[in-house]
Amino acid sequence: MSSSTATATHIPSDTQSEAPALRRTLGLWQGVSLYVGSVLGSGVLVLPAIAAETAGPASVLAWLGLVLLSVPLALTYAALSRQRADAAGFSDAIERAFGPRWGAVAGWLFLAQVPMGTSVVALIAGEYGASVLGGGQDMAFAFGTVMVVTAYALNFVGLRVSATAQLVTLAVIVLGLGLIVGRALPEVQPQAFTPFFSKGPVAVGLAAVQLFWAFVGWEAITPLAREFKDPRDIWRASLLAVGIVALVYLPLAIVTIGAIGHGDGHGQTPLVLLAAKVFGPSASRVVGIAGLLLSFIPVNAYVAGTSRLAFALGERRQLPAWLGVTSASGTPHRALAALLTVVLVALSATWLGRLRIADLLPFSTSSFLATYVLSMAAAVKLLKGPMSRAAILSLVVCTGVFFFVGTLIAWVVAVSVCALAYQHFAGPKAE
Repeated sequence: MSSSTATATHIPSDTQSEAPALRRTLGLWQGVSLYVGSVLGSGVLVLPAIAAETAGPASVLAWLGLVLLSVPLALTYAALSRQRADAAGFSDAIERAFGPRWGAVAGWLFLAQVPMGTSVVALIAGEYGASVLGGGQDMAFAFGTVMVVTAYALNFVGLRVSATAQLVTLAVIVLGLGLIVGRALPEVQPQAFTPFFSKGPVAVGLAAVQLFWAFVGWEAITPLAREFKDPRDIWRASLLAVGIVALVYLPLAIVTIGAIGHGDGHGQTPLVLLAAKVFGPSASRVVGIAGLLLSFIPVNAYVAGTSRLAFALGERRQLPAWLGVTSASGTPHRALAALLTVVLVALSATWLGRLRIADLLPFSTSSFLATYVLSMAAAVKLLKGPMSRAAILSLVVCTGVFFFVGTLIAWVVAVSVCALAYQHFAGPKAE
């Protein structure tokens, strides 16, 4: 749909499946790269050491448990996408289950975390990039900003180009991680795993809470379901992505404990330590570049997903209808421009206020968890048979973790109230 014909046209939610606005350009492996990229992010650089310090060798059980949880979680989201492929993704599923107002709430919650979440990843990426050149905080912000702008630029060109760049980058990173972990495996000492429950069995649960953030991302690709060439590839991409994530996370957790140790103040960058151990001190520069690239992957995937979500909410008038328009090439250019503007403002505020990752991350993670709870509740109502049971399991786990956000429940409530107020005063009339 060209911008000239779409500007004055609103496509109702019940006819979106017939809309030609978004083109089917995604193949299986491009879908896999976007799925994996949404989950396998910069957390892999820091979380193995954090979990090892929390639970000792038994932290491996926390990694394994969350990998297993990823199967029903990813398949539940895939089932919702297959049931109805819609650019609103999980928000559309929640709308079908509980009505348009709650679908809008979920969409707003997810989009509300974009400025903070993008700033967090930009900070992580910038720090790794600046470490290569020995630069300070200003250089780190510059690196992070360039990375974010690059991701948006690729998505402006088109999803196929963006996904292909994602696939190439992801392949290089996974091969690099595999090389480091493979070379470190002979360094693993069996005695490092005894006593296995050195911090106690309860610590495994605490480590699982920390590691949950490494497994957030299965929802981000649901807005892209309309752009798969073959809808069956949604299932295939989900399963392949879970397998790739497991093959990266589990061996890295094992070598972090067996080759580095735990609880000895090693810091939060096990890949740097592993690379230096097996390749020499100069490998830290390579890992710095890898950290920058690894941070780009989730940003690129989330730009694709969040822009489609903003576009879909604009179509529904759950956000300004101006956003629900595509360019002649089928790219949601207005949603991309709006999100980029907000993100650049957030990055500027982060730089001027010298905000830290710890200041921004809680807002992002609380929004993620809220959308997960709503999504799984919708899946319980919409899905049948084994997938319904998978949704119930996922709902129970996600609800339990959500209570750990504490006072940030107030942030979730505030965004929800704003979403409901917008629907009441400016959005479409509820049916």
